[in-house]
Amino acid sequence: MLMKILRHILTIVLFLWTILLFGQPIDSKKNCTSTFDSISKRTIYIVVDTMPEFPGGNDSLKKFIKNNLVWPKTEADFQGTVYISLIVEPDGSLTNKSVLRGLYEPANKEALILIDKMPKWKAGKCKGRTVPVRYYIPVNFILY
Repeated sequence: MLMKILRHILTIVLFLWTILLFGQPIDSKKNCTSTFDSISKRTIYIVVDTMPEFPGGNDSLKKFIKNNLVWPKTEADFQGTVYISLIVEPDGSLTNKSVLRGLYEPANKEALILIDKMPKWKAGKCKGRTVPVRYYIPVNFILY
């Protein structure tokens, strides 16, 4: 009986020791990933603890794109997606806007005009500090 109790106590002690030795707080497992931007000569983050967010979230972003996207006035029929790369600055402004993967030159220009119309975003955070974050936005041109 005593051996059984000692065995249970030893198992519990070893289990707690393992948790103390190998366990880490959840926050310490999150690592921010950054890269050095040679053009602006500063660090730009790619992955952060709290990603930047359009005011109101993704649903509001989709609604904004739907309500503000202007179809280019061309005779060509096309559809597809323009991928825009930008940086969400610590103050929420959008900079370094460029077409990452284009579709059709008039559509690419309209997608950039749409991005210029956007309000300031909620900035991204790394370990509680607001940082510049590279962000990608797909702008869909779909014929209905």
